[in-house]
Amino acid sequence: MMSSTHQLMALLSAFWVLTQYPVSVGPVMAVLAIVAVMVGALTPDLDQPTANVWRRVLGARALGNIFQSFSGGHRHFTHSVIGILVVGYALRWGIHHFLRPELIDEAMIIWRAYMIGYISHPIADTLTDNGVPWLWPLHIQIKVPPGPEELRVTTDSIVERVVVRGGVIISIVLIVRSHWDIFLNLFR
Repeated sequence: MMSSTHQLMALLSAFWVLTQYPVSVGPVMAVLAIVAVMVGALTPDLDQPTANVWRRVLGARALGNIFQSFSGGHRHFTHSVIGILVVGYALRWGIHHFLRPELIDEAMIIWRAYMIGYISHPIADTLTDNGVPWLWPLHIQIKVPPGPEELRVTTDSIVERVVVRGGVIISIVLIVRSHWDIFLNLFR
């Protein structure tokens, strides 16, 4: 899927989680959490030298090639259960070992938001015709729904751009509209 679709899916995921576990974090933390969700949604594609982040920074494409070599290629380590656990625990370890104790609670809010975005990425890619190697290093691509390729989404197809994004945007609007009080409370 394209980066904008991943970010919309991540936002939808975060909003759904918020409806299940309402919190009030204040305006600054709420904005930082939304940014963390968006960044998390893009992180798994750092294993691809053509990812948006690598194209926007001078000389970063070479770094993207190195990262791709380390991760085993696109949709390998960063899209697997092992990758999710390693990234999540490494960031959490860093928070607890490098931040002052009084900043840990706020950092963990950002970490949770980031991980929602990160986890939503391979879930969304599972819906594509390429699938995701959830059990990497085993070379098994998991695809939903199983069966004919025609039932899954092709990256940057009209189905992704219109049906998937449109459906996600409508879902976001419906969730926000039906839980408006929870979203207002987030910023208090």
